[in-house]
Amino acid sequence: MLFPFEETLVRAVFDVVNRAAFLKSTAVFLGSISPWILATWFLISLLGIKSFKLRFYYGSLAVIGILISRGIITEALRNLIYIPRPFEFFDVGPVISHAVTTGMPSGHMAFLVPIALVFILMKRKDGMVAAAGVLLVGIARIAAGVHWISDVVIGIAAGIAGFYLAKALLPKRLSDNPHIDEVTQEEID
Repeated sequence: MLFPFEETLVRAVFDVVNRAAFLKSTAVFLGSISPWILATWFLISLLGIKSFKLRFYYGSLAVIGILISRGIITEALRNLIYIPRPFEFFDVGPVISHAVTTGMPSGHMAFLVPIALVFILMKRKDGMVAAAGVLLVGIARIAAGVHWISDVVIGIAAGIAGFYLAKALLPKRLSDNPHIDEVTQEEID
């Protein structure tokens, strides 16, 4: 835990969620199932782009961003820092079943944030909805007792870093490829 208020806040939220079946079900849905829905929605939207070059660019940006954030940054931090998950710390069962491993940083956030950021580049309105969905996933995972607030915040930071590092590695979307300049909004939609 990095923030001084985390233990009290996470315990209070976890206790409330654990007492209400509806909140428990909501936490499970948002924390476990909705990431699959967000990723599927992104893939369907990506495949709907008519321009192969633009589809390849956005897909590459997402994949490389995920590899950097989830595969490199998250795993490096997990090897350096061990912080017990809230359910382990409080010695209770989690709402979402999970192995007893370090949760610092949140792998879900490190995976989903680059997707949401690429989605924002592709289709701003849909991307903003996806970003809100990613935040709900983070909140649900905190409420379910599998992450601390700092796990989620650092997972988001890892996802942002992975996205921008991937963006730096790839050519600029429009200016470096004169053929992509000809892409219209119709080809994206």
